[in-house]
Amino acid sequence: MAKIEGIFIYSDYPSKSLSIPKIINCLKEYGFSAQYRGDLFEFLPESKDEAFDLARRIAGTRILDITSPLDEIHEPTYEEIDLEISRLTGKGISLGVLYDGLWLQRMLYKNMAEKVPHEFRSGFIHLIFTSRLFGTYETGGSLTTLPLDPRPDRGYPRSQRYHARVVLTGIPSLISTSGIVEAPARPKEYYWLKASFMQAGKDLSELDLIYKGRFIEYDDSRITSVLSSYVLQAIFYEMTGNPFCDNPSCCLYNSHWQEEILKVQLGGELCEEHRDMIKSFS
Repeated sequence: MAKIEGIFIYSDYPSKSLSIPKIINCLKEYGFSAQYRGDLFEFLPESKDEAFDLARRIAGTRILDITSPLDEIHEPTYEEIDLEISRLTGKGISLGVLYDGLWLQRMLYKNMAEKVPHEFRSGFIHLIFTSRLFGTYETGGSLTTLPLDPRPDRGYPRSQRYHARVVLTGIPSLISTSGIVEAPARPKEYYWLKASFMQAGKDLSELDLIYKGRFIEYDDSRITSVLSSYVLQAIFYEMTGNPFCDNPSCCLYNSHWQEEILKVQLGGELCEEHRDMIKSFS
């Protein structure tokens, strides 16, 4: 297993319900020490020109067509760049915008590696909590997580359309507080009722009240506990190359459904095998 030399956490205006100090305390219980480096926008740019370029690059990762892969970062409009600058400074929101997670990850890898090159190698973990909703272009697999990495020796799957994600593991690892709401599927019957509600012209908020508590919502009080499990997935990916566990009671289990997440990830319990791995590592 790879030795962890440092864990660094950044934020990009994630959910207000997310407590990074609690995430750090959770990691301490497993013997990991993490450092919070604050707002990503304040960490990266050193001038107005760099801030503008960062916003331009992020805007260029927006997905324009979910059925077509983004083969390269596109040139955004000035309006899109202005919206990203507002978003980066916490003055705007990006609801309804889906970003290509791989391009976003690659772009941030380049920018961050230039700033702290000695920390962008095996053994160092960089975690970015964001409210941005990102996706990857593929057919199947998990609706929540996928082991992806921008390093040249690790590949990327390609497929038929974009799927929203909760986390992209690698350097840096991206964890979305919007993804935990939008990516995992809600109960099957929710979608059956949703169709009938829409056909009848009913308010969908009534449907959400019927199923309240059975899925994660925006600014949900359970977000910190749930995402602590995804942080562990990112750590195990760096340690072992595999962020997942086949045991459905382990918080590293690759959950596809909201109800699975509330049963498995919310508890945040590792299985005996992975607890032993941490002891062995320590």
